[in-house]
Amino acid sequence: LSTGRLDLRITGAVDWTARAGSFLAGVAVLLITLLITYDVAMRFFLGRPQVFVDELAGFLQVVVIFWGLAETFRRDGHISVDLLTQRLRPGPRAGLRVVTLVLALGFLAIVTWETVDTALRAYRFGRVSTVMLYPLWIAQLCIPLGLALMLVAMLLALGRQVRVLAGRAPAGTDASPEPER
Repeated sequence: LSTGRLDLRITGAVDWTARAGSFLAGVAVLLITLLITYDVAMRFFLGRPQVFVDELAGFLQVVVIFWGLAETFRRDGHISVDLLTQRLRPGPRAGLRVVTLVLALGFLAIVTWETVDTALRAYRFGRVSTVMLYPLWIAQLCIPLGLALMLVAMLLALGRQVRVLAGRAPAGTDASPEPER
């Protein structure tokens, strides 16, 4: 298996996983909508609010936020300010992108580790939610899973930028999202 083919397989796996995470985040939005609609209907028509809805919707919101990160990054959808970078030539732009990716990867690695630690502590101490009494580590583990996928997507982007700097990739790939397949 050549390095190029391995790169394509890894990139393909990360792309598929990022799309799957984004899809599941979309399903979570739909579930939140249905749960809130159910709660409103039960409260309005029967005077019986469903107390579990707030807790479950909060858990699903974690999925919405963190499982969509990698796909949003892959599509270059995160907020960015390119006032300076758009004026740079492709080489310096790729160099700046490498620096920002390295800084972001360092920060994201720390946050990922801390969220893993939080989930592990919740597991060890048997923490449960207040209404449904489900183990909190399950919801908390969704955060580092989404962050870890974002880390991998950013590592792939860093690899592309390093190849641009080394002259082994076209300069136009330095700040572009992956093409849709």
